[in-house]
Amino acid sequence: MNIRSRLATRVAAALLVAATLTACSGPSPDLATPTVEKLQSGVLGVTTAAAAGDFTGAQSALTAVQADLLTAAAAGQVSAARAAEIQSAINLVTGDLADAIEASIPTPTPTEDQSPSVDKGDNKDNGKCKKSDDECDD
Repeated sequence: MNIRSRLATRVAAALLVAATLTACSGPSPDLATPTVEKLQSGVLGVTTAAAAGDFTGAQSALTAVQADLLTAAAAGQVSAARAAEIQSAINLVTGDLADAIEASIPTPTPTEDQSPSVDKGDNKDNGKCKKSDDECDD
């Protein structure tokens, strides 16, 4: 399983389980139906972007899910306990996305111009003191 499918699976599982966003569960007293639908749509956007390898897009979609959660919590459409569960899942997925973004950045390979310089020993004084003979302590 590659990083994309693993991340997409984890994104979907973390958010769906924490938010209890399943169609068969019905509305919960601590999560209003419109909020469930909005969060489901947002989670789908996160999952779709992550599965496509668009981790930055997934991160943006996750930020939108978090904004929707904060708005719903402020409007009393989600209980404090449920909001905390969902926020915990968002935090987990945020970390996973950050790791995926970091892992997807190619490591630069050194070129000949970047290789360290080597002292070829062209020192013409052969280790002798360049100062006057009075100043050199041999």
